Amino acid sequence: MFSVILPVYNGGKFISSAIDSVLAQDCPDWELLVMNDGSTDNTAEVLKKYSADKRIHILTQKNMGVSAARNNAAAKAKGEYFAFIDADDIWHKNHLSVIQSLIDKYPSAGLYATFARTELVNGGVVEECNYFRTRPPVVFAEDFFEEYCEDKSVNMFTTSSTCVSREAFYKTGGFPLGCTIGEDLESSLRIAAYYPVVLTKEATATYKKANSTATKDISFDPDWKFFDTVSELYADDTIPQKKRDNLKKLMDWFTMRRCRHYIINGERKKACQAFRDTNRRSVDKKDIVINIALLFLPTALVRRIFAIRWRGKA
Repeated sequence: MFSVILPVYNGGKFISSAIDSVLAQDCPDWELLVMNDGSTDNTAEVLKKYSADKRIHILTQKNMGVSAARNNAAAKAKGEYFAFIDADDIWHKNHLSVIQSLIDKYPSAGLYATFARTELVNGGVVEECNYFRTRPPVVFAEDFFEEYCEDKSVNMFTTSSTCVSREAFYKTGGFPLGCTIGEDLESSLRIAAYYPVVLTKEATATYKKANSTATKDISFDPDWKFFDTVSELYADDTIPQKKRDNLKKLMDWFTMRRCRHYIINGERKKACQAFRDTNRRSVDKKDIVINIALLFLPTALVRRIFAIRWRGKA
């Protein structure tokens, strides 16, 4: 059985669409746990109309953030697989059945992900993923970090298009607390350290970026806590050495992004320190040249360049 986990905070305007998309699944073996994270709008009233359905469990907590909401809902879950959907997104009717087919074929994986069709803030729509243009429609990645280092578009999924095994979720500690953005990426990377990842090009969810309060105006948190805790994975010799090396290489790329965002924020000292912390032999020379150039430009000009060229990518 799938345990579907849906956190919501002040999502009264759109949560019905998310819940209705779960109800419409052509795979019937699921339960839905909705965690109301201390909403102050009409979310509780909207959820009442679903309380009669025995498959749906309405849970409440004081406002503690999305990570705590997901983790606390997972603690009540009965399924062997946790599928996630955010209150402002929707599933296509075949989402769980596609995930089930991946589980049946690749039972050793810890994380399964479909492509998320994305509705952008400017009204545009992303209908397909560049990652699959030169690959088969389903990829079994024993070393997800190697794939990520070779092609950044491998990060083609969102929380709403992922499913993880109960075992993988609890082995890696669930979602990290205290993150304003990046908790889903950290959780995925931790699972990828210990388990294979399975990806499919099939779009089975729609991510509505215009509704997202977390990523509408920021694409990356330079103070992402994973920079400080990833060393635990580097030191874990149960993870193959090659995989740990690829993780270090990937984190060097993230550190270059960190440098760029510190520059954008006007935090020059932190930007310089991030640049010094990077093993520059493992990152693209183009990124090195770009960051050096940005370090010598006025902050206002860097912000303007970012707004035009790198927003959502930097």
